[in-house]
Amino acid sequence: MVKNKLWLLVFVLLAGALIWGCVEELDQGSNNAPMVWFTRAPDDGEVIFANAANFEWVATDWDDDLGMGSTYIQMEPSTVTWFDAAADSEVTFEHPEGWIRHYGDNIYQVLDLPDTTFYFSVRVVDGRGADSTIVSRFFVRYDADFPVIDSVHCPPFKPPNPTFCHTYRMFAHDVARTPRAATPLDSLEYSYRFVRPAPLAAIESEPEWSTENWEVEMCVDGQTNPGEYKFRCKVRDRAGNTAPEYVCKFEIIK
Repeated sequence: MVKNKLWLLVFVLLAGALIWGCVEELDQGSNNAPMVWFTRAPDDGEVIFANAANFEWVATDWDDDLGMGSTYIQMEPSTVTWFDAAADSEVTFEHPEGWIRHYGDNIYQVLDLPDTTFYFSVRVVDGRGADSTIVSRFFVRYDADFPVIDSVHCPPFKPPNPTFCHTYRMFAHDVARTPRAATPLDSLEYSYRFVRPAPLAAIESEPEWSTENWEVEMCVDGQTNPGEYKFRCKVRDRAGNTAPEYVCKFEIIK
């Protein structure tokens, strides 16, 4: 019995020494860096077609010592001068340079962004100096203007023959504040709807939007189905801006 009690006493002393050593090690500077991640931000390498960016993030720490820590944000580049084609003048974007102390909620918004590559960083430092940094790299290609349909190759309003085939061709270009923000011609997407007299159903583009839809052939049997035919077409750029619908029509009178 005495021997068992002696072994128990030795075990308690060794366990106490081990725990005390761990506490001493923690007190002397053992510290986990905080964890931080974006909950709202452009994906890395994403192209945005807006001139504003919104950021939200979450920070946590296993040591629970963020209460005495601090948060910093940084925008690079902080100054950009560019030529606004719409305004026909130079414009300068300015943001405070370097790391800026951020207070309050983990939310930040940047407005009036020019077309360039940006790096937005968040640095979180805990109460004992350990820190973590996250970065969002994104490209701005601001485009708020819809493209322009220049022309559509349409048949005459009164076709000479009631039965014929016609190839519609749509030509368009995009408009944006800078040339590199404009959608290239071969990236514009087209959609069409060929409306025929009842009881014939309309023929719609499939898929609805495609770069290949700029050219399509339609055949008409006016002997069997006289009446008014309408070709309705639209074009959109990569920012999702859609031009007003263009309509060309013809009529076959039996």
